[in-house]
Amino acid sequence: MEQAKWDRRRFRRWRAGGWLSGWVNNALKVSVANISMGGVLIEHPGTIRPGSICLLRLSLRGEEVRVQGRVVRSAMYRYEAWPPGERTYVYRMGLELVDVPESSMQVIGRYTGFLEAEVNRYRNRHYLPISQVRWHSGSGL
Repeated sequence: MEQAKWDRRRFRRWRAGGWLSGWVNNALKVSVANISMGGVLIEHPGTIRPGSICLLRLSLRGEEVRVQGRVVRSAMYRYEAWPPGERTYVYRMGLELVDVPESSMQVIGRYTGFLEAEVNRYRNRHYLPISQVRWHSGSGL
């Protein structure tokens, strides 16, 4: 039986929420969709051939990191009507991090740890323990 793709991943992915951006090859501005210790999913207005090696530069909570990534996939994701009357295609590109220095891995680890803490803080604030849930009965529920 084939193992599910998400089940084979070595590292947990964290959504960047669209507010994390960076540069590929010091020329192409990108938006980060998700990040893990092993790779990054980015959105950008152009395509780079799978198998290509890119330089990715990110600022993670004030710490700049430059890492190499191998393009494992690149496909058109959506289009935007900007400027008015024109159509800009947005691609999603999966980068597998390769030959990453230990210092850069530590920066990425601190950043993904921050994202995990934020997710846990959000969950703890918005979900009540089962002992605090009040059950209601009656019509209309």
